[in-house]
Amino acid sequence: MGLSEKRVRKKRRWGKIFEYSSYERSLMVGDEYEKILKELEEDYSKRKTVVVTPQEIAAKRDIRVSAAKQLLEDLEEKKILKKAVSNRRLKVYVKA
Repeated sequence: MGLSEKRVRKKRRWGKIFEYSSYERSLMVGDEYEKILKELEEDYSKRKTVVVTPQEIAAKRDIRVSAAKQLLEDLEEKKILKKAVSNRRLKVYVKA
């Protein structure tokens, strides 16, 4: 995991120049995916209450949001988590 590419960009608006840096989060493949899935499974099965979103996992683990969504869907298939709220922008999972 980690930062794959960091860029400093400048934006001009209304006479002001804003600098910000952006980066791509790393992709997960093979063993790394299974390792994170197992860690999440153990962590969430021990807790009494769980409320989690894909964005939260992506920020904590420094992975892409699409990978975090896939992790949560796998945990839902294993009946550890279930969807509490779902719309086109946000999915909230709670302990099953």
